Amino acid sequence: MNIDSLDPSIFGQTDHKAWLKLVERALKGKDFEEALASRTDDGIAIQPLYKRRRDYAPLSRRRADLPWTVTQRMDDPDPERAMTQLSDDLANGASGISLISKTSASAFGIGIEARDSGLPRALAAISHQTAILRFDGFAPDTIDALVSAIADPTAKTLHLGFDVFSYDGGQTAFAKDIKHFIERGLTGTIVNADGRAVHNAGGTEAQELAVMAASIVGCLRLLEEAGLSPEAALAATSLCLSADQNQFTTIAKLRAARLIFTRIAEACGVANPQPAHLFAETSYRMLTRLDPETNILRNTIAVFSAGVGGADEICVLPHSLTHGIPDPLARRLARNTQTILVAESHLDHVVDPAAGAGGIETLTDALAERAWDIFIEIEAQGGLAKVISSGRLAAMVAEARASRIAKLIVGTTLFATKTERPVTVLGPLGPIAGGMGLMPVRLDEGYHDGDC
Repeated sequence: MNIDSLDPSIFGQTDHKAWLKLVERALKGKDFEEALASRTDDGIAIQPLYKRRRDYAPLSRRRADLPWTVTQRMDDPDPERAMTQLSDDLANGASGISLISKTSASAFGIGIEARDSGLPRALAAISHQTAILRFDGFAPDTIDALVSAIADPTAKTLHLGFDVFSYDGGQTAFAKDIKHFIERGLTGTIVNADGRAVHNAGGTEAQELAVMAASIVGCLRLLEEAGLSPEAALAATSLCLSADQNQFTTIAKLRAARLIFTRIAEACGVANPQPAHLFAETSYRMLTRLDPETNILRNTIAVFSAGVGGADEICVLPHSLTHGIPDPLARRLARNTQTILVAESHLDHVVDPAAGAGGIETLTDALAERAWDIFIEIEAQGGLAKVISSGRLAAMVAEARASRIAKLIVGTTLFATKTERPVTVLGPLGPIAGGMGLMPVRLDEGYHDGDC
């Protein structure tokens, strides 16, 4: 059937007032806001119905003509096993590899030893492949050695992952090191403006975005002192956010990140800035330990949301990560969560499908504004470094997490399995490093976080 053959007069015209009358009749005296409106963790109201927005502009990926990068984590502490996994990932759909240092805030108990002598050999072996490489949590000298192991590093896209607020060498050394890597002429990004630690410690969407914004501005200041222009500094920055099972909120959060980035660029006098590189990783805090197969569904929704929200690069945490080092099946499922959405749904061919949707556009704007207000507060208190060192950031996030736990969460609690199935892992997890003075904490130890 051709949709154009449908008669538009089949359904009579209506308006918002007529709809409200029908709603009032159905509610039978119940309060409209209490019955049909919900609120995000930031207190932003979500109404049940919105008009389509006509004055919108799509928020595209940095390279709208290219699909997002299907990134797979290389974080197994066993060097030989990690290199076997690397080959398997690249042969079966992964187009990017994220090397996770054992000391990274994103390690979640597993990661690669920076002194592992096999790493340069692994990178040299894949020099001929087009895979995009991301480094997470490594020191500058280690990254320098790893980059030098690549046959022609200027021919590859590399994201070096430096974060000034978890940098051991001090701010002066940070600026010097960043300038060094920019002068090497590498393609990709060098600095991370990372909000994931806030999300995984229990923060709200606006708090995560605000810390990302404060990180961008903090890096801009340092790099300006090192002689870099705002254009060069922004082009070298990767935005890093978490994607969870709250579909519409995740879509709006990623879109809001692009609005905030553009607003900062304009404030720096950069006209028509290049879209930011946006990296999304599925949420650690949403992973459940009990009945972990539930995490496969949550990851699927998170990846869908990140793709629709305009991520340039997506990485999936394996569903069994709460139990230990993921086995080959868990890693394959993490990888295939993306490849199936790309190969069968072709989500990577669509640019900002949420553009113009009234509900998403409204939530995007509201999150951007709420995040900007928090960002302004952080700046007024001396910037992100001072807010972290004073403990104010940790206190703000802890308050948000306590508020969420106090709410009634409806989800799989009602359908708990009577007998847990055994979970296969390759070994135990080690201690979690944390970042920005924040420790990642799963909001549940069972069945009551999320709605799937």
